[in-house]
Amino acid sequence: MPKKVIELPPADPNIISELAQSVEKFSVLATAVELNLFDHFKKPKSAEEVAKELNLDERLTKKVCNALVASGFLKEINGKYSLTKASKVFLLSDSPFYQGNLIKLYKKTREERWSKLLEALKNGPLGFQGNNSVFNESFILAMAEGAVRGDLPKTVEVVKELPEFKRAKKLLDLGGGHGLYALAFKEINPELDAYVFDLPHVLETTKKFVGDKVNLIPGDFTKDEIGSGYDIIFASDVLYRPHEELTKILKKVHASLSDDGILITKHWYIDDLKEDSTAVFFDLMFSILDKVDRVYSTPEFCDILESCGFEVVDIVDISDTHSPSKIIVAKVR
Repeated sequence: MPKKVIELPPADPNIISELAQSVEKFSVLATAVELNLFDHFKKPKSAEEVAKELNLDERLTKKVCNALVASGFLKEINGKYSLTKASKVFLLSDSPFYQGNLIKLYKKTREERWSKLLEALKNGPLGFQGNNSVFNESFILAMAEGAVRGDLPKTVEVVKELPEFKRAKKLLDLGGGHGLYALAFKEINPELDAYVFDLPHVLETTKKFVGDKVNLIPGDFTKDEIGSGYDIIFASDVLYRPHEELTKILKKVHASLSDDGILITKHWYIDDLKEDSTAVFFDLMFSILDKVDRVYSTPEFCDILESCGFEVVDIVDISDTHSPSKIIVAKVR
């Protein structure tokens, strides 16, 4: 305790309060998404009306609505609540930019992993489950929602200007999941023969996004052959792998490219602990369960590429506050 009770602390305590409140705000938002609450406010309504529609406690529903107003997701006028621009764009289930599945994934990750941080610190990593059950439809939908809110359009803007893309005939989206990158590349270059390689059960969801516009190849790229003669292999957020496993995958990719083919990767990197804070926490999340590192700095990743027979020809920073992404273009050496 301070020597004098009227003495102010020598640092701003709001850094702690704001962090605690962000947890509370997210809890309210995740609960509202779980209830599909925002769809019920397409037209202004009272909290009592929505509580009756969803069979909720009226008093608590009003307080949740007030909290959503405080967070910027609802507006309140004369006892009626309505949507803000952000909630219309990101929280209506029929919006092309809906983020509900991604929010549910955030909540699941925080409950299943971050709650075990203290245990892992005391006893060591708790053991990484290497099965593929995590890649279910909800996960793929969440990844699609994360892509369309920024990284997908920014990546396409970079890739479409590459000379190698303009003359490419055959492209593989490695571990492409939802397939939206391959679909976007195909839309820009209709003559492109685009493929998505992913696990068989994942491709069942991929079909819902791409239809018959993109070719699908079932398999596990950590074990199976991925094809050959590709002008471009694209990999987005699938190469967070231990060094030895990553090296094997990259050598396989190298062998699957044509002589003048290129690899395009888009991933998070830790180059600055503050500027890349999202990647810092992402790395820590992995480490709660895993004994090996999976997130690299840009120079570390480039060194691994070089050791696998690639020459890095370009690095494009498309990062923002919450997505420290860089695109690395490497050609076969």
